[in-house]
Amino acid sequence: MRIFVELSGEHPTLPRAEALAAMAAERVEVKATTFGPHLLRLETTGPVERAARRLGLAHLVCEELASGDLDSIREFARSQDLGGRTFRVRARGIGVDIEPRGVEEPLGGDFGRTGRVDLDAPQIDYRVLVGDEFVLGRILHRVDRARLEATKVAHRSFSLPISLHPKFARALVNLAGIPMAGTVLDPFCGTGGILLEAAELGLRAVGFDREGKMVRGARSSCREVGKAPDFAVADAGRLPIRSGSVHGIATDPPYGRAASTRGEPVDRLYERAFEAFVDVLNRGARVAVVLPTEKAIDIGTARMELAERHALRVHRSLARYFCVFVKA
Repeated sequence: MRIFVELSGEHPTLPRAEALAAMAAERVEVKATTFGPHLLRLETTGPVERAARRLGLAHLVCEELASGDLDSIREFARSQDLGGRTFRVRARGIGVDIEPRGVEEPLGGDFGRTGRVDLDAPQIDYRVLVGDEFVLGRILHRVDRARLEATKVAHRSFSLPISLHPKFARALVNLAGIPMAGTVLDPFCGTGGILLEAAELGLRAVGFDREGKMVRGARSSCREVGKAPDFAVADAGRLPIRSGSVHGIATDPPYGRAASTRGEPVDRLYERAFEAFVDVLNRGARVAVVLPTEKAIDIGTARMELAERHALRVHRSLARYFCVFVKA
């Protein structure tokens, strides 16, 4: 199947990396890839729709039906027999300003020869992206960005200003490459946002924090929204789990003055944590982690293979690095 992912564009590389990691986690074989800042096009084999439901840094995932100029798209539309089914056509410019109605109306007329327009609940939802060329697709999945906004930490009962936005928490889980029904570990669980997204994806989620109040608050907050990750008080450098019992790690460890390390130098905390990660993971398993400095990345690289890094600038003087390490 040829598909395209309409990326969120909130970062130049993270949305694409998340989409490819989600495909790999669901065992979708990607045979060819082309991409730009807002569009990822793939030739695939496998459960694409299941992978699509994992995404946070995207808007839509579509089966690609036709591409080229507007005449080519319209020729395809006229060739379809919708058999009276309802449809909707929505267009958007990618890097160009367009008048959507100038695309939607002629295509609506073409599809309308055998189908009926329904703008609210169509049986077939068409998407046209206009950039270097026209790309027509049938929507397979629409990312619920409103839900991601609604579950920000400020809207949860246990709230601290140090949590990742849910869309980035979900991306981090996907970067960890956890297979469906697999187990993800967050050894610095904090308010539980990463585990909340993991549980939303149907993964088994396990979280540790050495602060009892964090564990209690995260557990209560997750239960209030109907999710029940497993939480316990533990030190990330002395993980109380057997080797191979989790499929990967997704975590956002303490990094600044607002985060408590109980007086331990943060670099030493990272060293102990990465050594523990190596002990509990199987070969080939991934750690997706947000790190604050090049030195912190070097600590990870000394113990695991660095597969990816994506710098996210928080403000002028602070960048954070979404990194993926693999146990060799």
